[in-house]
Amino acid sequence: MVTTASGRKYCGTGSSSRDLADFAGETMDQRSILRFTITWLSLARRVIQPGGYFGIFCDWRQLPLFTDAAQIAGLHWKGISVWDKTEGTRPNKGAYRAQCEYIVWGTNGPKRKDARKILPGCFRKSNISRDKLHQTQKPVEVMEWLLAITDDDAVILDPFMGSGTTGIAAMNTGRPFLGCELVPEIYRIAENRLTDHVSAIAA
Repeated sequence: MVTTASGRKYCGTGSSSRDLADFAGETMDQRSILRFTITWLSLARRVIQPGGYFGIFCDWRQLPLFTDAAQIAGLHWKGISVWDKTEGTRPNKGAYRAQCEYIVWGTNGPKRKDARKILPGCFRKSNISRDKLHQTQKPVEVMEWLLAITDDDAVILDPFMGSGTTGIAAMNTGRPFLGCELVPEIYRIAENRLTDHVSAIAA
């Protein structure tokens, strides 16, 4: 059973990000994560349009788990894209830098025959920021890159929205957004952030 709080797992020693709220789900072992992931992906599949896209962020340890879960849930696994977080990631002596995060992606059923967009399979963007509101917050540019494969008016669903970065990216690209967050403190952060962004766009 994993008992490490998310702040200790995802944030370096002395990092101000460790002062941010811990998020849910970090006490599950591998078998529990697999079952949980199959469950939520199966539910998500019910609302993803035929040929619609899904994407799951993970590190190298979880790649086999998430590719299995997606297929067991009945989704079509199409590949793995890479977010290169640059050399600003934490060093590990005697090892290659763990500077890549992976996106397991695919579609609900076969890709639509009218799908024509072609996007880079690797996106390079530093994740160094003093303005993080969530321990694993990603740059808006990374999310905009991922969303670009979808239809220009596609409804975007993030069932683990954290501080709402996917919502910011969706709004920036003119896509409707739905988000879910279990931890009340983190939900309020996302709500305030998205509300402020809507006001800034309207101004």
